[in-house]
Amino acid sequence: MIDRLNPTLGQALGLAAMLFTMACEKEITKPTPGTNAPMVGPNSGKAQPKLATIQLFLGAAELETEVADENHERMTGMMHRTEMGENEAMLFAFPYPHQTGFYMKNTTIPLSIAYIDRESRIVEIHNLQPGNTNTVKSRSRQIMYALEVNQGWFAKNGIKPGNIISTDKGPLSSAVRGR
Repeated sequence: MIDRLNPTLGQALGLAAMLFTMACEKEITKPTPGTNAPMVGPNSGKAQPKLATIQLFLGAAELETEVADENHERMTGMMHRTEMGENEAMLFAFPYPHQTGFYMKNTTIPLSIAYIDRESRIVEIHNLQPGNTNTVKSRSRQIMYALEVNQGWFAKNGIKPGNIISTDKGPLSSAVRGR
């Protein structure tokens, strides 16, 4: 027979678990104590430092791609950046498939975004306009990744929905944490 917990103890344990979970995700990256590094985040007015990169292959095209797989990295994305190289990109990796949406608050570079499913297949491509705060939602509820490139890059390289993205380690799920 299972004994029931005291209701007060159960509430206290639940509150402690909730506070611990909230503390695990931060919206602003704080500098390491003892450094003079500035705080960065979506509302800090500063671009986040360049993130770790991987090579992505889309047909004959290659992209040097920063990977945003932490919540604060995804929230900040390309905000406050002033340039992106011709064959550079940012990949947003999510922990589970869902419907997602992106907007261009504090973003000055015209971008195109591809919404990608768990099998590394491009499902949708949209153009995003600098400074536009209207969310461009995916139609699909199975999005695991989003790939931002300079606006027009997909068209210039003949990339369309249905194309598969790969890495030197195979599908995206083999190369990034959000899978």
